[in-house]
Amino acid sequence: MKKRLLILMLAALAGGTVGCDDSSTGPETGDAFTDLGVNADMELQAVGDAELAEVLIDDMSLVMGTPTDGPPFGDGRQCFREARQLLRDGNEDAARNQARECRMNLVRAMLERHGEGSIEELFGRVESLVERVGEAGDEFARLAELETKLRGLLEEAYTLHDGGDLVGAGERLVLALQIADRMRHRHPDFDRDPEAAARLAMARSGEAIRLAERLIPEPTLKQEGLLFRAVELRRRAQFSFEHGWYRRAVGQAHRAEQLSLMAVLNGERPTVEDAQQLLGLADEMIAGAQEAIGDSPTEAQQRILQHAIRLRDRGAEAINTWQWRGVGLLWRSAITSAVLIP
Repeated sequence: MKKRLLILMLAALAGGTVGCDDSSTGPETGDAFTDLGVNADMELQAVGDAELAEVLIDDMSLVMGTPTDGPPFGDGRQCFREARQLLRDGNEDAARNQARECRMNLVRAMLERHGEGSIEELFGRVESLVERVGEAGDEFARLAELETKLRGLLEEAYTLHDGGDLVGAGERLVLALQIADRMRHRHPDFDRDPEAAARLAMARSGEAIRLAERLIPEPTLKQEGLLFRAVELRRRAQFSFEHGWYRRAVGQAHRAEQLSLMAVLNGERPTVEDAQQLLGLADEMIAGAQEAIGDSPTEAQQRILQHAIRLRDRGAEAINTWQWRGVGLLWRSAITSAVLIP
C-alpha cells in the first residue's frame, strides 16, 4: 500500500496529473482574508476568505486529478477575487452571488470529469461532518449556529439533488465544507496560538493517515484513491505550515483527516462492525497514550489525553443508541490519543 501511494506521490511531485505549483499558492499580498468579525454571516465570512478558496481548490484539484495552476482553477481564483472585491466594496448580495457562481463553475468541471459519484462523495463528507459537529465544541466556533447552518445546507442540497440539479446540490455541499473550515479558524484556540493549533491539526492528520493504512492493509481502489488524496492534502498542509500559512494548513490537514476516515469506511455509511472497530481502536490508542506519557505528564499532554477520553466516551454513548456521529467522535479520539504516542 505504502509503495503504491509513494509511486502516486512521486508522480504528483514530478508535475503529473495532481501537481502542486508551490510558486502560485501563497496568500495574496494584502488579501489574506476580509475580516467581517466573528459574529458576521457565516457565508459572507467564507466569501471573504482567500485562503479558504485555496483550500477548496487544493481539495477539488485532487478530486479531479488536475494541477492547481491549470483549468478550471485559474479562472476559479479570479472569480473568488472578484467576489472578495465586491464584499470589500460593501456589495454583500453581489458578493454572495458571485461566490456561489464560482463554486458552481468548479462543481460543473468536477461533474464533467467524474460524474455523479463525485457529488455522492460530497454528500458523504458533509453528512459525516454534520453527524459529529454537535459534539465538537473543541474544534469549531459558534457551534450551535454552525450545526444549524450545516444542516440547512445539507437539506438544500438534498432538495436540489432530488430535483435533478446536481450542480446546485454540489455547490451547497462545497459551501458547507468551506464554512466549517472558517469556523475552525474562529475557534479561540486558533486565535490564542495559530501555530500551535496548526501543529496539532498536522499531527492529527498524520496519525489519521497512519491508522487508516493500518486498518485497511488491502484497500479497494476507492480506498486507495481517498488515501492518496489524504496524503497529498497533508503534504500541502505541511508546505503551508512551513511557510507560516497556518489558516490554510489547518483547513488542508482537517480535510486530510476527514478523507482518511472516509477511506476506512470505504466511502460508505458506517456499519455496526465499523463502530465497534473504531471503539476498540480508540480504547487501544488511549491506553497507549497513557503508557507513553507516564505518571508525570505535562499540562498539554494531560489536556490532550483528557480530551481524547471525553471524545471516546461521547462516541461510545452515541453508537450505543445508534447515532452514527459516534463513529466520527471515536475516530477523532483515536487520532488525538495517537499524537501522544512516540
